[in-house]
Amino acid sequence: MNKKRINKIILLIALVLLLFVPSFTSARPEYAVKESRNCPYCHARDGPPQLNDAGVYYATNNHSLQGYVPTPIATPTPQPQKEIEIGVHMTTWDVGLRVLAILLLMLAIVYVIRL
Repeated sequence: MNKKRINKIILLIALVLLLFVPSFTSARPEYAVKESRNCPYCHARDGPPQLNDAGVYYATNNHSLQGYVPTPIATPTPQPQKEIEIGVHMTTWDVGLRVLAILLLMLAIVYVIRL
């Protein structure tokens, strides 16, 4: 293989890996909607990256709280006084990076195919 072809393959692999970067670092508000729970139900008080017992159970049981029994030590999450919009913490960077990565991947695939 020539050097130009190897560079194109490396670029294609890098673009595919770029698709997965935002999904590793972003919260999933659709999980909160699916389970009808607020974010603090699964996340620790220290912040969203840290999970409490419910969050660990949810992550290890195929994203389902079915069968989860809270420990007696845990206190239930207080019900909010007003309706809270879920997902307001998400920024346009998450969506924008995914769209950019998909577009670049599509362009790279078309470019490689046309060779």
